[in-house]
Order: sequence, then C-alpha cells, then structure tokens
Amino acid sequence: SFPTRRSSDLTNIAMALKNPNGEYKICELTIFEIENIKTVFPSLNVELHKGTEILIKVKCSLCEEFHFYHYNINELFKRNMVIGGCEQLALPIFLIGKNQKVIEKVNEYRETIEKIHAMI
Repeated sequence: SFPTRRSSDLTNIAMALKNPNGEYKICELTIFEIENIKTVFPSLNVELHKGTEILIKVKCSLCEEFHFYHYNINELFKRNMVIGGCEQLALPIFLIGKNQKVIEKVNEYRETIEKIHAMI
C-alpha cells in the first residue's frame, strides 16, 4: 500500500479494481503515485501522458482480455468518478475518482451483493 499523506483534495484519488471473484479492492493514492499502482494491482498499467492524460491498460478479470482507457486528467477530476467496463460483457471492472465517491460506490455494490446472497 502507498504511504498515507495529507495532500490536496485535488490530487487524492481512489481506484477500485474487480478481482476474478467479482469483489472490488480499493487503493487510495495521489495522482502522482498512480503510475506505481501496478504494485497494488498487477493486472493494471497506468501512465500519465503529457501531464494531462491518464492511459489505463487493464487485464480484465472477467473476460481475460486487455482493455484500454484514455482520460483527460482535468475531466476526471471534474467528475466525481469514472467507471471502466469490460467491452465484451458490458460489466464494470474498475472505478477511479474522488476517494469518497469510489468508496461509497464499492460499499453500495457490496451491500447489493449481500442482499442478493441473502435472497438465495
């Protein structure tokens, strides 16, 4: 995990990646640490390009293919969160954005799964 640091809310982000069991793992970091996220998520490669873009390459835990995403950093921070999905199955595989929003969405997902399991 990355060292905890008090930084500006403008650079703090969280990323959640779905594993093969369908569960999300969350990593909180700053935009400046994002290129090192492979140490937390080996199936994920993130590059900062020209200081204004984020390029994401992820080996999908659902279909085993590689998916590629391209985001403008300023747009990413204007939105609360972006959800990246599997192009084959049209299901979400990662969330990236403001810490609180990513954590809230993952918690909502976990609660929904628990309710579904309780019904079965």
